[in-house]
Amino acid sequence: MQRIAARTAARLGLAAVMLAGLGCRPPLRRLTEQRQYDQALCAAAHASRDPERDLAYVSRRIDADARPRLHLHAVPRAELVRALGDAGSRLADEAVLVRAVIAIDGVQVDDFGVRVGLVGPQGPVLAEPANVTQLAARTGETIPATAVEHHAGGRELVPDRFLERPWMGMAAGAFEASTLFVLPITTITGHSRMRSPRTIRTPPTEAEVLAAAPAASAVAGEAARLSHVEHDRGQEISSVWLWPRVEGELELVIEWSYAAYGCAGRKPALLRPSLPHAEVGHTVRLPLPRGGELESRIDAAFGAGMRELGR
Repeated sequence: MQRIAARTAARLGLAAVMLAGLGCRPPLRRLTEQRQYDQALCAAAHASRDPERDLAYVSRRIDADARPRLHLHAVPRAELVRALGDAGSRLADEAVLVRAVIAIDGVQVDDFGVRVGLVGPQGPVLAEPANVTQLAARTGETIPATAVEHHAGGRELVPDRFLERPWMGMAAGAFEASTLFVLPITTITGHSRMRSPRTIRTPPTEAEVLAAAPAASAVAGEAARLSHVEHDRGQEISSVWLWPRVEGELELVIEWSYAAYGCAGRKPALLRPSLPHAEVGHTVRLPLPRGGELESRIDAAFGAGMRELGR
């Protein structure tokens, strides 16, 4: 009996070791095979003995299906000068206009995020949105200032109340005047009210901005047209940015992530424990070719096609 018990214990111990070394548990593998990646992310993050390993496994499976890819295009200096003249030359002297297009195939996740950064010899290069304000600062154009009006506080009449109770309003006003306006009788009767000080800001109209900054307005309009988020059989994100003109050794830092929300399980909503969402991210560093201006270096790295990130 002791030998049988010993052999049984040894077998159980061997089974436990084998199960521990098999990697992802069968339910997690089954979820990824069924492409239920949102549930797989939740299971890997909150129901795993080794979340780091299991999240890495799920992320590889998602990448294989999503095929995340990126394309960057920098507008050549000559094209800006040809389209905008001197304003385009001033813009190109200070910044590079870059369009980024990120795409993934359809996968079952709640969110997909991506960030493209440029790192130079002095550290990260801060990109700015290609809006009319940022563009005008570089084309040498001046956007009309926002008109600001300050209105002091005080008492004001309530016309609707006077229409409802005109005689009471006149009597209250007369009595208040007899007290040299010390007693706010009309406020008590609702025929007047206290108004707080306020400031009214009126931005310039589109027509005023266009007249003052035609070059910046044209570029901002084209940037807005080219920026979009599309959902079809996957997702495509397009955006336009301004990168300051920098030199030296440069590299792109590309970060993307998948997230799943509502990882509390299948219990009724009132009984679900509060859990954070599940997310897994990736980072790729892509050195830019040396030599030439930033536009040519970016275009040399990407060419005309999309570049797959997960490979």
